[in-house]
Amino acid sequence: MRLLYSELLKIRTAPRTTLGLVFGLLLLTGLGSASTAYDAESSPFAPQTASSDVIRVISIAPVFTLLLGILVVTWEYRHGTITQTFLAAPRRERVIGAKDAVSFVGGAVLALVALAVALLVASFWISLDLERGQWELAGRMVFAAAVWGVLGAGLGALMQSQVGAIVTAFVWFLVAEPLLGLTIEALTDAAISDYFPGSVIDRLQGSTTETIETGPGGIPTESEYAYGLWAAALLAAGYAAVFAVLGLVSALQRDVP
Repeated sequence: MRLLYSELLKIRTAPRTTLGLVFGLLLLTGLGSASTAYDAESSPFAPQTASSDVIRVISIAPVFTLLLGILVVTWEYRHGTITQTFLAAPRRERVIGAKDAVSFVGGAVLALVALAVALLVASFWISLDLERGQWELAGRMVFAAAVWGVLGAGLGALMQSQVGAIVTAFVWFLVAEPLLGLTIEALTDAAISDYFPGSVIDRLQGSTTETIETGPGGIPTESEYAYGLWAAALLAAGYAAVFAVLGLVSALQRDVP
């Protein structure tokens, strides 16, 4: 408990970084929610799916929680305070575990705040009456953000370089993963890219079925993914766990600066 409090205190004492992430996410969420709700209000068909569309605005949250997880670990390496931290708590696995836990909780809280902002902003244009499926969608969004916070913390502990971890994450998700997926599919004709981390999060944050609009209603069709939502949740948690373990091994075996 002392270590958890210590990690939370470190976040509070880095206000510019933390507030920058929070305000960045909330600004994008507010603008996206306002645009979505405004379009839904002026369309005769959009109100049927407006609530789900507003909730999906926070699908950008995992990007911010990934960065938060990286920063929770690497700002100590960057500023040289990790030595004092490990001296105060010699069992490094507890320190890394506390950082993983704070990243998980911080990611969930950040997503919940973004969800509240999205719903509040949208309520100025449309009436929001969330059904069970939409609450489940919101829960998956929050879970995705939380586990990606842990993945970020694991990546930060593995690389121990703030810039290196951030650049690696963006290069993988924006460049390497799409190109590698297309290359593998072209060579093997197999949907291997569906199991990459970015695709797993997209699946987790998606709907149970895709819908083709045919007038006021729609025809539900089978999802294009090779696995369901529960499998996506397990895969996302698995990726986070793997990086958490790799980060722990790196912290235990490498010398601190």
